[in-house]
Amino acid sequence: MSKKQKLLIMVGGAILVALAAGALLLWNGFSAKPEEGSKSIVFELVDKEGKSEEFEISTDAEYLADALVEEKLITYASDGYYTTIGEITCDWAADQSWWCITKGGEMTSLGLNDLPIKDGDHYEATYTIG
Repeated sequence: MSKKQKLLIMVGGAILVALAAGALLLWNGFSAKPEEGSKSIVFELVDKEGKSEEFEISTDAEYLADALVEEKLITYASDGYYTTIGEITCDWAADQSWWCITKGGEMTSLGLNDLPIKDGDHYEATYTIG
């Protein structure tokens, strides 16, 4: 391998590392931050028949999963998945069911553990098949 090829590989590697670091900084800078202090949120649970039940939650929790655990609406699962919300359990192996988590009707890109909450937010968990 010539010196020119080695130099190109080193420069290319340095550029790749710089781009990755820049992307990480942008993601950290623009990602949603948790809000400290007391918050009131609404959590709506929609079962497989489409019936919904709303829970008004007052919490100091910063993330949705923590607020739901406090309210005993979910039980922490060691694998990071919450299959039971309220008293309704989804079972992918049985019928390919899962919980679709939305905020104000829009799908979230984060799971319950990583979803920061803010005062006045409205979240939905909808029993979904397939």
